[in-house]
Amino acid sequence: MKIILFLFLSLFCFAGQAQGVFRGSVLLNAYVGFPNIMKLSIPNTENYADYGTVTYKASLPPSGLRFMYMATDRLSIGFDLIYSTANASVYQSDTAFFNGQWQITTNNYLIEKKQFRPQFRLDMHQYALDPNLDMYAGLAVGGNIRSKKVYQNDSLIYTSGNDILNLLLPISIRACFGLRYFFDYNFAIGGEVGLGGPILQGSLTYRF
Repeated sequence: MKIILFLFLSLFCFAGQAQGVFRGSVLLNAYVGFPNIMKLSIPNTENYADYGTVTYKASLPPSGLRFMYMATDRLSIGFDLIYSTANASVYQSDTAFFNGQWQITTNNYLIEKKQFRPQFRLDMHQYALDPNLDMYAGLAVGGNIRSKKVYQNDSLIYTSGNDILNLLLPISIRACFGLRYFFDYNFAIGGEVGLGGPILQGSLTYRF
């Protein structure tokens, strides 16, 4: 653990006076994150999936747009819009003794979940040896809006725009470390690791 911490801190101690971004830079980032934790956690968080066969449907992993303005050579401020969906179907089959005989009953559930996190964000940028490289550590705080619908045999049986999770966790927080490399003055590719939102993130940046 100490070795990992040392390597992480050493990234902020490169000798050099080069920096990929500077005061007045405006950055627009489009990104997609992995994994989709909301989707993978459905078997453990949804009562309808307690037993039965779960089949994952097409979903949107944590994705979004982030706008940042370099207020100084080291500090950028902006906002982040993170959106994700999780969809799964659950097939349940059971037997019941009715009218003197065993009968098989089946149910098909469709679970649709959405999450939107608008966040205000601060990034602290570090000097690097390569003038095209931008390294940063970020902290973001904002809202956390969830919704869910559940269908049983194609009939809507549950819908919630403000479920219990919205009441318990109305605020979202993200801490992260990332870097981007400008292969052109305007364009850069980058990656980010963090907690709160996507653990891993790949991005494309446009500098105005």
